[in-house]
Amino acid sequence: MKRLFLLSTLALAAGCYTKESEAPTGLTSFRVEVTSITTAGSATALLPVVNACVAKYGNNQAAVPLEVRGTTDCPYTLPRSDVDIGLSITAMDGTGGEMTSFNGPVSFRVIPGDLTGEYGQRWTQLTNGKGTGTVRVAHLYGETHVWVQDQDLELIYADGGVVGDLAQLPQEPAIRTLATGLSPSIRFEEPSLATINLPEGGSETSVFVKQFMRVGRNPESGEPLTQNCDPSDPNNGKPMMLLVTGTDSSGFYVTDMTACRVDEKSVTGANIQTAEPDGFNPGRFNSIYIYNYSFPEGLDSGDLLWTLSGTVAEFTNTTQMSFPAWTLRENVRLLPQDQWNKYLDQVPPVEVNGRLCGYSGSPYLDDILCGYSYKNYKMESLESSLVKLRRVKFPKVFRNCDANGNNDMPMFCPVGSSASRSWQNCFAEPPDDPDLPERKCVIDCTLGIGEYAGTICAEKTTYTNFGQFVVEMNATGPASMGMDESVPNRIMNVTVGTTPVRPDKALPQGYRMNIICNQPVRARFGQVSVTADQTDTLIAANTRYEYTLKDSEVTVALVRDAAATANAACKVAPDTRSRISLQIKDAVPDLNPDCNENDADAAKALQCKQLRAATFDVVGHLKHVGPARPRWNVLPRDQDDLCCYPGPGMECPKPIKPCQ
Repeated sequence: MKRLFLLSTLALAAGCYTKESEAPTGLTSFRVEVTSITTAGSATALLPVVNACVAKYGNNQAAVPLEVRGTTDCPYTLPRSDVDIGLSITAMDGTGGEMTSFNGPVSFRVIPGDLTGEYGQRWTQLTNGKGTGTVRVAHLYGETHVWVQDQDLELIYADGGVVGDLAQLPQEPAIRTLATGLSPSIRFEEPSLATINLPEGGSETSVFVKQFMRVGRNPESGEPLTQNCDPSDPNNGKPMMLLVTGTDSSGFYVTDMTACRVDEKSVTGANIQTAEPDGFNPGRFNSIYIYNYSFPEGLDSGDLLWTLSGTVAEFTNTTQMSFPAWTLRENVRLLPQDQWNKYLDQVPPVEVNGRLCGYSGSPYLDDILCGYSYKNYKMESLESSLVKLRRVKFPKVFRNCDANGNNDMPMFCPVGSSASRSWQNCFAEPPDDPDLPERKCVIDCTLGIGEYAGTICAEKTTYTNFGQFVVEMNATGPASMGMDESVPNRIMNVTVGTTPVRPDKALPQGYRMNIICNQPVRARFGQVSVTADQTDTLIAANTRYEYTLKDSEVTVALVRDAAATANAACKVAPDTRSRISLQIKDAVPDLNPDCNENDADAAKALQCKQLRAATFDVVGHLKHVGPARPRWNVLPRDQDDLCCYPGPGMECPKPIKPCQ
């Protein structure tokens, strides 16, 4: 047995040997060197680097050395336009040597980022193993690499077909090796929520749609991310702070508390009708909805996060993240109750008023739908942020316009210009349009015109399906009367003495106006030449007088009342009756706006009367619903986000508390 075992062992030993692995032959990779990084179209316009780096060089961008630009300690700022990256490329063989026998086209890609140039800027030709090229890219952030690959170009598709100048494509070689090389890392700023949300090229949708992005940094991964704002911004250099501002059954809202302010003129294509007093957008594009597909267990309103990641998406024109992940920084519910709102108190809701809705100095047809303009970046800057509506009125009527029973309401848009502008089908309307009766019903109800002139009407199918309904916003007028004074040029100041006077501007027929005077006056409404005397309507001092113009009336004549002790200072303001949407079913399920003042149940009837006689202050998250009318929707979190100003001799509807 011993001899047999020994022979077997010797036989096995004789069969074992080591063979050197053969080096791969042919093209295996590329050496890629970055020779320049400039603003697209300019060979000399260097990209700026972050302020923290510039401060090391006397706050002078031009003094920052080329060799430190784009490094970990000196990243580039996030470019908001195209970037040209110059490359030097060398083909490499399996031994790590230069492969001078390679001749052929190579294509580019960038990760993260997008190619934006024409086909000629997406590839270059290598001759004898060497070549140079310039790739045009955009949407760069974090650690970025340019890839060079022996692979065919990806074609550009649009409108269901291939676009671009196909003559710029290279002649495709017979064989592709799929060899790849990538550049050294180029460092850009890490992304923020504003990075994801800031509009580019006049679009309201995020340029990062379908891209996976991570915002924030865990403490074990390095120093906390800081804000790279203009040096004059108080938030410049502050640590990023991601605050959970609310949760719902499908996800949660997050706001970057220390985001940089954004000059409203810096956003390309912005439709600015009335400038903000400080020149900055009311919001900072610093909030986002996180679609989690279910309630976010373990998160509460007021918590802080270290990081947030997910795939960027647009849903009904609201930017959101899906398939998310996050790391919790602080759970405030583990603290004493008086500290639960310590961070939320630092981000007070922004009031949505006429200036944010897009009012100019004169009434315009579109004003009736708050923020209707697709270039209204004041509202866009507040998307998914907490906002406040002041003294809104709930609907008096709910009307079902779904004549065909398909649970689908036709859209409508303003069509035409100047005096001919009106609300119609968004597209060319065929004579036999089957949706015409429904559309007219929806238009009249939503806007409070036609059959519903003078009232607030909400379309019932929309309310039933989505829980949202229109409310009428606060009227333009002096703030001292609890009105909206955000667009002062809309308020006409009139000094009224013993000679009748009229405001400078006439109003469109059928418009509502508010008149407030500090002395009693007499008023008569009529055409542009109307006058007034002591037999006309008395408007008491320091009271709000509301009037809707009738028939051919377009203005008002005012004269000092005989009992006045001085000339009157009057303010005459058009009331656009602007609409915005509200969604309260989840927040206040016991408050039913679709009620009946004549309900057989006396308690329900009283509740309905109280609701319709009151006005409300509402706090909630602002959501953009592009196909809806109105397009902007406010979603309160719970009943504490609403308070009430009761009607004369009434109380607030339950469970809403009076405003303090």
